[in-house]
Amino acid sequence: MDNPVEKSITNVDRTVVSGQQEVSDAPDPVKRSDSDKERSYTLGDFFTIKRGVETGGNDFFILTPMEVFGYDLPEEFLRPILPGPSALAEQEIVADSRGDPILDNKRFLLNSPLQEWEIKQDYPSLWRYLEMGMERCVHERYSCRHRNPWYSQERRPPAPYLCAYMGKSNKGDDAPFRFILNHSKAIAQNVYLMMYPRPALARRLRDDYSLRVTLWGTLNDMGNDEVLHRSRIYGDASGKLEPMELASVPADRIVALMPDLVPDSVAQMNLFGQQPDQEI
Repeated sequence: MDNPVEKSITNVDRTVVSGQQEVSDAPDPVKRSDSDKERSYTLGDFFTIKRGVETGGNDFFILTPMEVFGYDLPEEFLRPILPGPSALAEQEIVADSRGDPILDNKRFLLNSPLQEWEIKQDYPSLWRYLEMGMERCVHERYSCRHRNPWYSQERRPPAPYLCAYMGKSNKGDDAPFRFILNHSKAIAQNVYLMMYPRPALARRLRDDYSLRVTLWGTLNDMGNDEVLHRSRIYGDASGKLEPMELASVPADRIVALMPDLVPDSVAQMNLFGQQPDQEI
């Protein structure tokens, strides 16, 4: 019997793996030299890490399917977005045939590049909803004031891995950080850190579901010690991490999982005849 998760992945754009563009079929450019193997790598060598989307008002821009139906909002201006970590029971996000996440509590992000006069003319139901937002002064919020138009959102591709801060467990035995494996086209709010594999890792993961799952488990193992340690050093009182702080977490477990994988920064230096500890 086919694995339903593997089958669903085939329906998702390959940009979900790289986060930027379809990965090349070309092999990794170089193999790890002895000097490479002595270097200590961090998550930042294998992933580009960005905070999720700052919507400017989750209460207005993030909607449930019932709200979308009630306000009669056009589907073309809605994008799937994951609910907050406390409301997300799933740790592996499976996709349907359209790439939308299969979740009990789906959420959609409202986003339109059109100017107000265009929406007022061609999309009256959306215009009515935006008028409600203006009555609530959503357009005057900090993030909205710095966007044109005020209801447009950051352009962000989906990420195959996400890091979420779960808070302190009352039992004290659960990791405050968890990593999520995302097969869907859903993006994430700014309470998540979105992890985009760099090209060499993306090529390795693209057609290997088993390796993607194994890497996910490795990241969650790191969440119990290395990531928690980093949060205690760099994090604020709530334990949250910034992208740069997560990027600084040692990646020894990833190196052990894929010992022949050369991070792109090292590969590029080797192509130019430089040693890993030399400045470019």
